[in-house]
Amino acid sequence: MSIGVYSPAGGIPYYILRYTKGAIYIQAWASALLVQLDWAMRRPSDVGRVTGTDSHAFFTDKTINQLLAVAGVMQPISRYKNLLRKGSIMNRDERSSVMRIMSDIIKADGIIDSREIDSLSAMCSKYCIKDDDRICATNITLSQAVKTLQNSFPSLGHDILGDVTNLAMSDKYCAREEALFLLGMKYSLATKDIQADIISVVSPEVYFPNNQILYIESEFDAKANAQILQRYKEIVAESRLAGFDFVYIPKIIEHYQFLTDDQLFKMISFLYPQASSDRLDVATKQLKSFTTKDFCQNLLVSKLKLQELNDTPPAVLIKIGQSLCNQRFYTNFLLLELDRDIVDTIMDFLYQFGSLYQTRVLDYLQEKKGRFVYRGFYRQLLELIMLRKGIKSSVLIDSVKGEISFPEADVIVDKLHRREKALYALFLVESPSGGINFTKPSNPKQLERYERRMKALQEKYGLIYEKFGGERANAPRLEVPEIRLPMISLIKRQINKLSSVLYHVDDYIIHRNIYGNYGVGISANNCLCRDFDQPEVMPIEESKSWQRILAL
Repeated sequence: MSIGVYSPAGGIPYYILRYTKGAIYIQAWASALLVQLDWAMRRPSDVGRVTGTDSHAFFTDKTINQLLAVAGVMQPISRYKNLLRKGSIMNRDERSSVMRIMSDIIKADGIIDSREIDSLSAMCSKYCIKDDDRICATNITLSQAVKTLQNSFPSLGHDILGDVTNLAMSDKYCAREEALFLLGMKYSLATKDIQADIISVVSPEVYFPNNQILYIESEFDAKANAQILQRYKEIVAESRLAGFDFVYIPKIIEHYQFLTDDQLFKMISFLYPQASSDRLDVATKQLKSFTTKDFCQNLLVSKLKLQELNDTPPAVLIKIGQSLCNQRFYTNFLLLELDRDIVDTIMDFLYQFGSLYQTRVLDYLQEKKGRFVYRGFYRQLLELIMLRKGIKSSVLIDSVKGEISFPEADVIVDKLHRREKALYALFLVESPSGGINFTKPSNPKQLERYERRMKALQEKYGLIYEKFGGERANAPRLEVPEIRLPMISLIKRQINKLSSVLYHVDDYIIHRNIYGNYGVGISANNCLCRDFDQPEVMPIEESKSWQRILAL
């Protein structure tokens, strides 16, 4: 650190006082004595900032006190040393962030000890935390608090880690929950050679235990996966000794592949009797083909809103506790990137944990062929897949049932007549080629082409209308705005009602672009169909009857 205050007397050379590792250095430069706080403090009106350097000299505290006296500063140098660890050089966000961390470590083990409260009072005094800061702390997540402190002056993280550790140990015992929290703070605030962050998310419907070390990646990393597979048994064994389950998705999926499709279907049907057969089929296929990338993007990001994982390198995700923020419970995760030797990083975490908490009980899952494990991560994965929230679903045009449905989400588009269902299906099949433009041109030559196009379009619509049980000749005239527009509005309203279930519902809603073309945003390969002549669900582009319609 460096400190200084302008001298009220002119013509006296000024100095920078730099405090580093217990030593005081003075840099002589320019024309007035300066004491500067070079960290993230609010700068008083009489404080300047020096960027140039000249000579360095070591001075005793006595000498520095004399210089400060010349400058009219009557506080001894010890006072300024203490500012390093005082809240007077911190802004409100920083003080509130410290309070959030202190509060969470006290609550971590579910026991509030009077010694912890006494220690907290001392910490509040040290960091100058006021009542307003305490209130502000209840409105920020642990993730926000950590990010604030990560962007503060460098040594603050180390100071806070030491104080948080002392606070956790004030009752002479470190619980497992406290050990996890302390490790989260150490990696995110005080460890520089490993990239680590804290992620806070509104507590999801699916329970995450705090004994999981979950491997994640948003894109497949061949090198990282090769390292894990090479030493997988070692990682699992060491994790279990520390009381953790190392979760590696490819190994989880191998377990499901031991079961036949029929066996898996029946077991999921038993667990979720309310689910449709289409949805059960989807879940069966997912459990046998899921990748770590799929888990990360389709479940953690889409369903649980862990947006920080949308673009993450190989990493492990570890739950470190919960916080109450704005009257809502948040689950906190440590995201530990594995950009170095993967196994060494995981082993370091386990070693650090073991130094804080001694595991006494070993409990791990027994995997055998023909068994459907319904506990631990196996249950967690299935519940995430079956969770009807934030689902990236295909669209099924079902002529057999007369429905438009989203099979992965297990929902149908309600309260639509066959005329709206047929119109939505028409937009689905026409969107890949640019959509439909109903704007009538004024140019005679263009008008002729427009009329031919509308005639072909009406013929397609009639055939689709017939698939939903209507008579082709009675299909509504789409070129008439008074008929077409109310139908489009109704479709939009009904699909928009599914926003709590579908991921980015706008992709499924009919929109008009700047060129006047109406269309739907989902890709063609996500459009499925089922017909009387073809009862199996298949992509529309593979259906002969739909290809005949598209060829008109």
